[in-house]
Amino acid sequence: MMLVPLLPLLSLGAVLAEAGPSRLPDSTAAARLALIKHNREGLLGSRLCDDDGVANLDNLQTAVSVASSKYRAGAKRVYSRTGHKLPGFSLDAFETWSKAALPPVRALLGAVGLKEKRQQATLTNYLDGSYWGGQIAIGTPPQYFDVDFDTGSSDTWVPGEGTSGYTTFNTSASSTARNASRNFAEVYGDGSLVVGPVFQDSISVAGVTAKEAWFSPINTMGASFEGSPVDGIVGLGFESLSNMGGTPFFQTLVEQGVVPNSVFSFALGEGDEGELYLGGSDSSKYTGELVSTPVVHEGYWMVQGSAGVGGYTTSKDANMIIDTGTTLVVAPPNEAAKFFAQVRGAKAFQNGYYSYPCNISFVAELEFAGVKYTIPEKYLNLGLTAKGSNLCVAGIVGQDVGIDAWVVGDVFLRSVYSVFDAGRKTVGFATLA
Repeated sequence: MMLVPLLPLLSLGAVLAEAGPSRLPDSTAAARLALIKHNREGLLGSRLCDDDGVANLDNLQTAVSVASSKYRAGAKRVYSRTGHKLPGFSLDAFETWSKAALPPVRALLGAVGLKEKRQQATLTNYLDGSYWGGQIAIGTPPQYFDVDFDTGSSDTWVPGEGTSGYTTFNTSASSTARNASRNFAEVYGDGSLVVGPVFQDSISVAGVTAKEAWFSPINTMGASFEGSPVDGIVGLGFESLSNMGGTPFFQTLVEQGVVPNSVFSFALGEGDEGELYLGGSDSSKYTGELVSTPVVHEGYWMVQGSAGVGGYTTSKDANMIIDTGTTLVVAPPNEAAKFFAQVRGAKAFQNGYYSYPCNISFVAELEFAGVKYTIPEKYLNLGLTAKGSNLCVAGIVGQDVGIDAWVVGDVFLRSVYSVFDAGRKTVGFATLA
């Protein structure tokens, strides 16, 4: 198994001098897959705002906890596989946290007993934009699942034998399923977990198929996942982030020559449907120039960017992880404090969240490769602090996630077209059409 080589941390100026803005490949053909919106609720699809327009504080706290757990575990995984410490990562601090918060993975596993075309797939906005999912097919004959496509992780899993309330994968019903004789376990921020064996089988999305792709048909799922609007996850991060020890799905497509370019793209946007595009970018989905910036630390899609309010920069040349599997924009606590110091009337609310007067208008901006992108207020506003309040909760939250980086999720990504180039190791953005 080949690990993806790591890039040294560079200043934004040095990165741009070397790579510069660039136009990424446009699409010339398309194959679309229509999806059905699910309305079940649970951890993965929990609403961030109730019917009265009040922010759901319990679910907001869960969102922060899951993000923190995800990145602490991911940083440890990258270090374990490559010896590379992501910026701000402390092995001692992580070991202290993991021993206090998580059961040993061995105990979890013991308890289990263990082509020339670019493809598009419509994505559904699951419950207030919390997660974006689409349909995949696994096995021969195909078995279908609705999954979350997550650039902040690298493994694929779906429910298998032993789970209930979901569509489950039957390994004996697939003639191409092969048991890899190893196990997979992932523990999430609220103590939820998924555990199961590792298999290889064909995985198809929108008509393109990765053969002998790595995945887990999990047989233990934590209670907090009950009622989730998606069956599982397809991770689109780099191989060094994999907890399964196999090549991630999209890299498998590229290695097998199924897609013409090592590029995938997202259009999320305002409504209930978005788009995942495998093998390139779709120029009909954006306007103006699509500008890219290099990945500075692999594992995650980590680039450098800046943040500010109304033209005033509060964070310059910061590490920023582009994550379609996270709803919020999560900033280091000190960077969040500097950001909201420029917002009139804003103040710390709870659990790293900030409130601000609902009747004011401020311009939140993220900048990449010299281009500023504004986060629309409709995505930034998570709801009222309480019924009848004139204060709203902001979708930019301060939280220590164990590494020195912003986590840029759907609060921002819904306002841009995003392009991930695994070959050139860049992330590009453009204005949605």
